[in-house]
Amino acid sequence: MKKGHLIAAAISLVMFAWVIAHVGLSAMLVQLKAMRVALPIVLALSVLRLFLQSITWSASLEGEHVSVDTTKLMGVRLASQSMGYLTVLGPVISEPMKIKLLGTPTEPTITATFLDDGVYWFTSALLAILGIVSLPFVAVHGARHHAIPVLLSLAGMVFVIVRRNPILSGLVRALGNHAPSWLARAEKLEASIRNYRLHHLALVGRMFWIDLVCQVLIASEVVVVLWSLGLPIHFFTIVAIDGVTRALKLVSGWIPARVGSDEGGAISAFALTGFSPLLGLSLALTRRVRDLLWALIGILWFVWNSRVAGGAETASTGATGTILEEIVECRQ
Repeated sequence: MKKGHLIAAAISLVMFAWVIAHVGLSAMLVQLKAMRVALPIVLALSVLRLFLQSITWSASLEGEHVSVDTTKLMGVRLASQSMGYLTVLGPVISEPMKIKLLGTPTEPTITATFLDDGVYWFTSALLAILGIVSLPFVAVHGARHHAIPVLLSLAGMVFVIVRRNPILSGLVRALGNHAPSWLARAEKLEASIRNYRLHHLALVGRMFWIDLVCQVLIASEVVVVLWSLGLPIHFFTIVAIDGVTRALKLVSGWIPARVGSDEGGAISAFALTGFSPLLGLSLALTRRVRDLLWALIGILWFVWNSRVAGGAETASTGATGTILEEIVECRQ
C-alpha cells in the first residue's frame, strides 16, 4: 500500500472516530432502535441512488471514450465521499480523489467527472429552490423573509451552471498577462466542460433525468421518516423540509461530517413547517447513521483497493524483472 493512501485511510478513521464520539454512540444506538423501520428503507433508497449516480458517471466517462466498471465507480464514489464528508476540505479533496482513484487518462476524466457533478448539483439546486419556494405555503414564524437569501444564492448557482458562455474567460481576458496560471487552467477546464455539454445534448439530457430521480429518492427519505413518526404527509411539507435541509447541506460542506449543521437544519425545517422541532432530530440522525455507514464502507474499500493496487504493482515489477533477467541470459 502506498504511504499516501495509508495516511489518508488513517486520517479518515480518526475523523470517523471523532464524529462518533462527538455525536454520541449512545444517542445513535437509541436512534437506531427508534428508527428501526425507517433506517433500512433509507439505506435501500441510498443504495439505489448510488447505483444511479454511478450509471450517469459511467455514461459521462464513455462520452469521453473512458470505460470504467460500474462497481468500481461505486467504490470510488464512496471512498472519495467519505474523505470529503469526514474532513474539513469537503469537495476540495473528494473530487480530485475520485479522478485519482480511477487511474484513467486525466484530462478526459476531469471533463467527464466535472460534467457529471455539475448536472447532479444542478438538479439538487432545483429541488432546493422548489423547497424554499414552497415554504410560504406551509411555514410559520415569518419563514418567507428568512428564505430570501437562500433562494437568491441557489438561483445564482442555477444561472452559473445553465448559461452557455464561460464565466472565467472574461476574467482571464480582463487580467491579461497578470492572470495566474491556475485561473487560466480553470478557464480552459470550464470551456471544455461547457463545449462537452453542447456537443452531447442527448447524453446530458439522459443524465439530467436520472439525477432528477436521485433527488426524488433523497426527498423520499423525508416521506419515510414522517411516516415512521406517524406525522401527516403532504407534498409542500415534504419539499419544504427537503429544501431547507438540502440548502443548508450545500453551504455547510466545509464542516467535518456537517456535525451540528444537519441537526440544526432538520430542527429548523420541522419548526418552520409546524412540526415539533425535536422530531427533526429523527431525520437528521437517521441520515447521520446512513452517512457514517457509507463513510466506513468507503474507507474499507479504499484500504482494500490500495492493497490490491499495490500488490498488482509489485507483481508487475517482479514480472518485468524476470523478463529482463531472461533477456540478459539469452544475450550471454
